[in-house]
Amino acid sequence: MSQLIYCRAAILIAAVIATGCSKEDLTGALDKAKTAVSENTAKAKQAVEEKMEVTTEQVQEQLNLAGSIELVAGEPLKTEACYVSFIPQGEGRPTAFQLQSYRDAERESFPSVYLQAQVQANSLAELQDEPLLARMFVQREAEGPILFSDIATPIEFKITAIADQLVSAELTSATLRETTTGAEIPVSGKFTGLIE
Repeated sequence: MSQLIYCRAAILIAAVIATGCSKEDLTGALDKAKTAVSENTAKAKQAVEEKMEVTTEQVQEQLNLAGSIELVAGEPLKTEACYVSFIPQGEGRPTAFQLQSYRDAERESFPSVYLQAQVQANSLAELQDEPLLARMFVQREAEGPILFSDIATPIEFKITAIADQLVSAELTSATLRETTTGAEIPVSGKFTGLIE
């Protein structure tokens, strides 16, 4: 782009010389050409900086997403992110363990998956390889039906690994009910979630 700017300036100067202008005219034309080159260079630099800023923000947003959820609930379903929360509720109360496909409610996207278990543990490590019961909700589309586990029949899952801020888990026994038809749908799958 800068080569094009310099070429235009050289053509302008050559045209001025060819018309037989005085020294003062040539100096004025040269000053105008320098100003034009300087202004165009500044605009080009600003455009590149703005593009880099947008690209950096997009890359950062992608880096903030982590993990995935892969389920088969009648049909295969995969999310692009999975987050893990381990939330102590206070003395004598169970801790909440959550796996979800979105970081917070404002950023929920579809397909959407949410799993919550009430556990008696002080750390994630205590839960590894233990059978755990949870409520689970799955929604493929924003306006679509929801698959959910009944309170009386929670799903069962197991944490299989914890490493590098990631938790791996898999469903060991799960049947979800569909809100519109009431049909029971067997579900299998695995989670890889970033610990929040």
